[in-house]
Amino acid sequence: MAIVRQKDKRRNSGGQLALLVSAAESCETVPCRKPIPISRSANSIRPKNAGGTASSSRLLLLSFALSLLLTFLRLADARKNNHHYKVTAAEDPVVVHHEKTAASHKQSTAKSAASPAPEAKGQRNAQRQQHQQQHNKQQQQQQQIDSEFSIEDVDEEQIDEILRDTAKNLVVFFYDGRAKCPQCGTALSEVEEIDDDIEATGYIEVVKTDDRRVARECGVSTFPALVYFRRNKPILYDGDFGDSTIVLRWLRAHDEVATWDLTDDNFEWRTDSHSPDEGALDWLVMFYDSEELDCNAFVAMFETVAHKLRGLVHTGKVDSSVSDDVTERFRIDESQCPTFLLFHRGKFFRYNEPAKDVRSLTAFALHKYKEQRGHRVPEPPTALEHFYEHVKERMGDAIEDNQTLTAICVGGAIVIIGIFLLIKAYRIRKDQQMVANGKKGS
Repeated sequence: MAIVRQKDKRRNSGGQLALLVSAAESCETVPCRKPIPISRSANSIRPKNAGGTASSSRLLLLSFALSLLLTFLRLADARKNNHHYKVTAAEDPVVVHHEKTAASHKQSTAKSAASPAPEAKGQRNAQRQQHQQQHNKQQQQQQQIDSEFSIEDVDEEQIDEILRDTAKNLVVFFYDGRAKCPQCGTALSEVEEIDDDIEATGYIEVVKTDDRRVARECGVSTFPALVYFRRNKPILYDGDFGDSTIVLRWLRAHDEVATWDLTDDNFEWRTDSHSPDEGALDWLVMFYDSEELDCNAFVAMFETVAHKLRGLVHTGKVDSSVSDDVTERFRIDESQCPTFLLFHRGKFFRYNEPAKDVRSLTAFALHKYKEQRGHRVPEPPTALEHFYEHVKERMGDAIEDNQTLTAICVGGAIVIIGIFLLIKAYRIRKDQQMVANGKKGS
């Protein structure tokens, strides 16, 4: 509205100027003054030429003055328009665009001046770009591994599904999918070369995974790694991936399980730890808890130790969560899981080194145990004690599994105790009556 009113003012001033111009032009052609009355007296009569000359000179001066005034007004109005020019939507858009550009430039300048800490903002952008580049590299590495190799990539559920088929063995290659691992690609290429030879057996399947949980369950702490499941019994490959023929030879040599599963029922019968025969092989036994993830992870590594000691030392493992009698017999501290004991000529030696790896345990079983003092093996439970413990465990398991049986047992115990108390009270009362009758007869 202010722009329109200003334009109306300019139009009014222009109209006034137009009126002045038209008035000046009319004065040039037609006399603008009233006719001078002529006196009748002779003295007052003047020549006509003199009067016309004077009026013409006055008209010329007036016209010149008006022209100068109009020129001055036009110059002033033009200068004013140049300094204070505003337009509406119907007028020239070029000037509007220029003003908008200037305004936007001023706003951007003000924003750039008011933006706090441009260096910090640049650092944040650089960090974001760096993280994005790392993520893209990991994706490219994963895509490269998937495209170059034909071994199937699986997760934990797929591995469990394959292991349910007890007729098949499973080879799992572990690689690192979170960090850059050049060795993983090289090792996987070696396994890829023997993939057809392995699966040609008909009972071995080869897969790969980057699942950290599965790696933890199998005791894998470094990548690349390979675990071989034989009838759901894992063994950890401890060799080099530089030659595919070495890996294939290792798989064929470790096709059988070397570790014995020991329980309360067969421990003494299998190991003969209390009174071994002359010349019998020693036993290296691992006590572990299958319900603890970190403790159960040593099973694959211990199977590797068992193959290293094959023919020299027998190896077995005891699940302390199931066989608690053997665990109590040797006073195994379940907080220190796993625990390794070597049985040699009626004595047992406890492994106390902090490192629990293949090389350390193999050395301990062969000669390192001699550096410490052994303890006599406790006597095994008798047949009667063993039968009692067996029945007690079975009853306890049945009671835990069946709440109805638990209620019946508790109710039966209460009834038996009540009957016993009644019989006892009856006998006491009968004895008191007999004593009273004896006193009366005397």
